[in-house]
Amino acid sequence: MMKEDLNDLRHKILPMKDKLKTDSRKIVPGDVFVAIKGVYHDGHDFVLEALKRGARCVVSEKNIEGLSAEDKEKVVIVSDTREILADFVKFIYDDPSEHLSVYGVTGTNGKTSTVFLIDGILSSSGRKSGFTSTVFSKISGDIKVRSDMTTPDIVTMNHLLSEMVDNGKDAAVIEISSHALSQKRVEGIGLDSAVFMNITPEHLDYHENMDNYLEAKKKIFALLKPGGVGVLNVDDPALISIKKSLDTDNIITFGIENKGDVRAENIKTDISGSEFDLSVRDNALVRIKTSLIGRHNIYNMLAAAAAVMKSGISVMEIKKGLENVSGPPGRLEKVISNAPFNVFIDYAHTPDAMKNVLECLKPMTEGELICVFGCGGDRDKTKRSIMGKIVSSLAEKVIITSDNPRTEDPLMIIREIKGGIVGNPVCKVIEKRYNAINEALNTAGENDIVLIAGKGHEDHQIVGKEKMRFNDKEVVREILGKMGYSNVSE
Repeated sequence: MMKEDLNDLRHKILPMKDKLKTDSRKIVPGDVFVAIKGVYHDGHDFVLEALKRGARCVVSEKNIEGLSAEDKEKVVIVSDTREILADFVKFIYDDPSEHLSVYGVTGTNGKTSTVFLIDGILSSSGRKSGFTSTVFSKISGDIKVRSDMTTPDIVTMNHLLSEMVDNGKDAAVIEISSHALSQKRVEGIGLDSAVFMNITPEHLDYHENMDNYLEAKKKIFALLKPGGVGVLNVDDPALISIKKSLDTDNIITFGIENKGDVRAENIKTDISGSEFDLSVRDNALVRIKTSLIGRHNIYNMLAAAAAVMKSGISVMEIKKGLENVSGPPGRLEKVISNAPFNVFIDYAHTPDAMKNVLECLKPMTEGELICVFGCGGDRDKTKRSIMGKIVSSLAEKVIITSDNPRTEDPLMIIREIKGGIVGNPVCKVIEKRYNAINEALNTAGENDIVLIAGKGHEDHQIVGKEKMRFNDKEVVREILGKMGYSNVSE
């Protein structure tokens, strides 16, 4: 085994596209295996398996015990296998981000909606845009394919961007999670625009504290191409505090409360949609009318407008794009029916997102606001009581149920949520999610609003280690049908 510099690695062991693997189970003779240390598994533990399966070379960060003399010659030691993997993939795929205008979006809340909005603006202005997000990816034409995760691994990401290039796309919008930034899943991908939406407590089971979480998110700006633009929410104190620490002076800000480069004024929002004046650096003012409701969606639209400001897209093209885009599925999605009450599905699974959605719906509720929600298992436990407090302070009726309990006891999660309940709302515990939704719909009165939160677009529920088919919208449609209500949205 010997240490090699990057150029030697490229020339000596760089494989073809389909011969680079990080999963030892997929190794076939002639492959190159890069050992990556993940959250749950360490690829270094599977080097022997990769070699037995016929790997011609292994890239590792450490010496591997138990290797034969012949196998030792196949192992190359490097300081950071993730960086090497990123370089290999970038080289193999001819650095696809250099052939595209790439817009990256991170933040605790609003990422997916903002990706859809940026893509909508680009498409309305005549750009051929693709995207990757938590919900869908759009790689070829306007065909949307369901995604498996927010940000895929570095190999898949470069593959998708390369396919966009091959399919004639000239722009790409990518949703980037804090995990992806921390784990270098977007290493080497150049961004023309890096959008940081907001930051509130989330994923602290992984990042441990808010300082680490913020540092992970900040890494998006290190991906900017020369001349690339950083986009920041001027209403988020944590984001403004990092502005001076960034390596770029090319910053565009957006906001509502504070004066940003892109700002919303004269806001009007109700159950049918939102209106506001879009101000761009105080010298352009257009009225935006959209079907998206809520102040949080206005922030998403401002972020999207700011992201494309340096792309040669006019304010009127931005207006057209924002007004033509419908939100992604499961993001404050209204289920249309002839019921005397309204039902919304939303992905809100963080305290801040839940607060935003409930504060949006509260003033629009003529009757009572009913919220069905839970919290995921094997995730940050500190937010559970906070979620209980937020929901009980804003909704008249609270039904606590299961989200994705995973390997935790669902009733234990519910007890932790219930510990945060304040005031005197009607509060019920119904562990089975179907039964909880059924209870909410069957007890809803005229002019009530029912919010079913936490899972949004997801089409499964994870109980133990088993994924079971479950989609909140499908369940709502089924129950409303049984109740005799028609014209239910598809």
